[in-house]
Amino acid sequence: MELNISSDRTIGQLQDEFATFFPNLKPVFFSKPHDAYKGSPAKFIISDRQATLSSFAKSVHATTHLLLESDMPVWQLERLFELEYGLHVQIFRRSGNTWLETSVTDDLTLEQQEAKAQASLNQNFEFVDPMDYREQD
Repeated sequence: MELNISSDRTIGQLQDEFATFFPNLKPVFFSKPHDAYKGSPAKFIISDRQATLSSFAKSVHATTHLLLESDMPVWQLERLFELEYGLHVQIFRRSGNTWLETSVTDDLTLEQQEAKAQASLNQNFEFVDPMDYREQD
């Protein structure tokens, strides 16, 4: 599985392509980096799905391909985005109607995260804000 990375691609295009492989996981982009196993403050989220990768990451140039392996731990994928492209990414997992940041479970593989998300779809949850985010500083 490969993600196409290029300067003119938008966040939305990258998220949609990622969803073809892992429909219940989502890469969320931030303007600042985060430490391993730590969350990113909500104030640094880049929410404009039309923003091109080059508009916030200067090291994204020619089209390249990022190889996704289902047995890759989340922390490894996030680190690849950071090292290869200068993109600050957190992987979020669907949990019912909510998207959760996976920082606590970064050791789980993409496949394991997807399985946890799939299992949560069969549970009934009260309506909550679709982006469950604790404000952090």
